Amino acid sequence: MKMECIGIFGGTFNPIHNGHLALAQTVLDTLHCTQIRFVPAALPPHKTAPAVTAQHRAAMVKLAIQAHPQYVLDSCELDRQGPSYTIETLHLLRQRFPEQSLCLLMGQDSYQQLPTWHRWQELLEYCHLLVVHRADLASRLVLHAEHTEKFVAIEAFASQCAAATHGFIGYLPESPPAISSTGIRAALAHPGQNLSDQLPVSVLQYIQQHHLYL
Repeated sequence: MKMECIGIFGGTFNPIHNGHLALAQTVLDTLHCTQIRFVPAALPPHKTAPAVTAQHRAAMVKLAIQAHPQYVLDSCELDRQGPSYTIETLHLLRQRFPEQSLCLLMGQDSYQQLPTWHRWQELLEYCHLLVVHRADLASRLVLHAEHTEKFVAIEAFASQCAAATHGFIGYLPESPPAISSTGIRAALAHPGQNLSDQLPVSVLQYIQQHHLYL
């Protein structure tokens, strides 16, 4: 029997932009997920704490995904104290969804830094990993030694996500649109620039209403 697959999309979403949404749609189509859960980080361990509050960032995610019935805002990292460790998030999600296939989305740059993550060797005990190509990285994906036997081509990966709850790694060769939250924040600091092709209208209006990133 085909298993329900849930995509897990974590990040600071500072702010969420059209590149995030395009990637979510690609994963939805590729893996035939029943839903993509957007998980804003409260205190990202590998980044400086965002100046914009977690509540604002979550509100922008909610606005950005409201027209997509298969996209869900998950506030689990906002609801607990301390750093937003992915392994703890996955442990919680596995308790919520014991029979579903969970697939964690991860940029190629994040995958390269994986050994610096808290309890990173345990990730595949809770989920599959889908590493997403980054067009700005010249290097090819190099698997960590612990993962070489778990890697499968994207076509086979989709099948594994439909058959197993966790344990495999895939690589999505398609890059999302070249939009960065860093670039958007820099542009927002200089009013007058047109960002309609980078941000959902509802998110841009929210930013303007609350005077964020100025």
